[in-house]
Amino acid sequence: MTTAAAAPVVQPRFGALRHLALASWWFGSNFHWLPIGGILIQAQVRGLVPQGSQGTAIGAVVGAGGIFAVLIPPLVGYYSDRLVTPWGRRRPIMVVGVAGDVVGLVVMMTAHSLLQMAAGYMIIQLFANGAGAAYAGMIPDIVPDQEFGRASGYLSAMFTLGGLAGVAVSLALASVHQVTLTYLVIAAVVVLTLLPVLWIARAEGRLPAPARESASLAEELKQFIRPLTRGDFAWVCFTRLMMTAAVSVVYYFLSPFFRDVVHVPNPDQFTAEWLLVVFIAGIPLGFLGGRLSDRAGRKPFVYASSAFQGGVALLFIVLYPTSVPLVILLGVLFGLGYGLYYAVDWALACDTLPDRRASAKDMGLFHVAYTLPQTFFPLVAGFILDFVNRTGGDQGYRVVFGFSILFFALGTLFVSRIRSIR
Repeated sequence: MTTAAAAPVVQPRFGALRHLALASWWFGSNFHWLPIGGILIQAQVRGLVPQGSQGTAIGAVVGAGGIFAVLIPPLVGYYSDRLVTPWGRRRPIMVVGVAGDVVGLVVMMTAHSLLQMAAGYMIIQLFANGAGAAYAGMIPDIVPDQEFGRASGYLSAMFTLGGLAGVAVSLALASVHQVTLTYLVIAAVVVLTLLPVLWIARAEGRLPAPARESASLAEELKQFIRPLTRGDFAWVCFTRLMMTAAVSVVYYFLSPFFRDVVHVPNPDQFTAEWLLVVFIAGIPLGFLGGRLSDRAGRKPFVYASSAFQGGVALLFIVLYPTSVPLVILLGVLFGLGYGLYYAVDWALACDTLPDRRASAKDMGLFHVAYTLPQTFFPLVAGFILDFVNRTGGDQGYRVVFGFSILFFALGTLFVSRIRSIR
């Protein structure tokens, strides 16, 4: 007597509309973070701090929220994995997080001192990262396994479009010398882009919560960080850490670079224009790349991304360009690399999750690999930038771009260590 093999369970297709609804908050997230780091903080610091100390001041403001950027995502993720409410595990946390984020945005918009700016930035790091942790856990909860690559493509496209839109608004307001009003637009966008997620994720929280086991505090901590100590998920997190560090170490100092080296008359406006070029170039590869990676593999996208972005950083060091058309061309090349990486960013994490029942906690660790470099590395780079510039002209920018190349190389090395995916 023979027994027929059980047919594999095929999850229903998620559908384009559902992918767009789920990815909408990632649009709002980059609309939120990109103008704040790339334009607003730099513009406000320039009005509050003497030129020779601006790099250090930018790093100090950004670093102020560092502890929240590191601790909040995994802790909130751990909490949300075990939360039981009539509205699910993730959505209530996102609502509270967005509400607190709006408060922080108002504090930053009205800042008349570096201390108030730092306080506002700490508030948005606390609440926005809490919302982000819950959102990160929601994605593997509700997206079918066979559509991780497709979901990553939608997330990449919406992330890039959000950055594009945020920079466009900043550019428009900077041109009339009202750039800080961007904070109000950001607040409206993060609220509006939350609504589709609340609708589409009504089924989240159906996976059973991880079993509660009695263990010592030391054992609990060991289990908490275990995903970062072994396996492919750890290499994915380290890859993201390096790729984000490579961008962050120069991103917060673009406006001073364009002012001091390229000598543009309105650095805030030109920074916004340059970032627009980057994101426009990155959208097609970001959207199509996720689906293509389901067939071609994820790793080649990271390798190509490092080559494009690291090559641009090298050209900035060697050429120290003062030609605006050349700087714009380099922005196009950087954008191609940016899109290539973010096409597979989420897919890499979802492919290698060690425990789907604890997805928010582990995705919170993955989120730290995105937030930590944006707080720690600018703090160090800002100090180095000011120190070298004071002793050697404007050569500090070459040092900072050199760090970027190093981090891209390390990202390439780390992704090559992943064994379970191509």
